[in-house]
Amino acid sequence: MESQYVFPSSRGLFRIVKHGHRWRSLIEALEVARHDSAEAALEALRIAWPQARLPQTLSEWRYVGDSTALPHARLARATSTFRTAAVDPSQGHVRRSRRAWVRPNRGVTDRG
Repeated sequence: MESQYVFPSSRGLFRIVKHGHRWRSLIEALEVARHDSAEAALEALRIAWPQARLPQTLSEWRYVGDSTALPHARLARATSTFRTAAVDPSQGHVRRSRRAWVRPNRGVTDRG
């Protein structure tokens, strides 16, 4: 997939995805049809789902370009927060949690 148009609706997530030289119209993960242009895909979705109130032009949809890089970016963000068991001593700063390990006021109530 090179690029796609996305529109969230109360009926689901509508997408128009470029797949090779053709365009696929989808609702959630279900493919509705394949089309020669993005505009034809939009028209087909508007006819099939009139209750979704889809915009008339693609300029009103969210454009997501180069979606092939997205899974890698999500994976990089997700794994950047993991801490390894052995810390490299050459690292100047090690991230530590701000949460205190021991609660000094445990068992103390606010009542006087």
